[in-house]
Amino acid sequence: MAFKDQVKKFEGKNVRVATVEGTFFGRLVQVKSTTIILEERNGNRRTIIRDSKIIAVTEHDGDDC
Repeated sequence: MAFKDQVKKFEGKNVRVATVEGTFFGRLVQVKSTTIILEERNGNRRTIIRDSKIIAVTEHDGDDC
């Protein structure tokens, strides 16, 4: 299954993304073929993460961000 297909199910949900450079929390706003875009809680900042840096994407309740 392709990266986009696997991560698409988390679109619009709060997620935790573990990468080789650290862990990111936010709402998954968009999935492209090789990147994902996260939005922070306050909505002022977006983070773009390439799939080559991603280790895992999991749904997150947002309590310990």
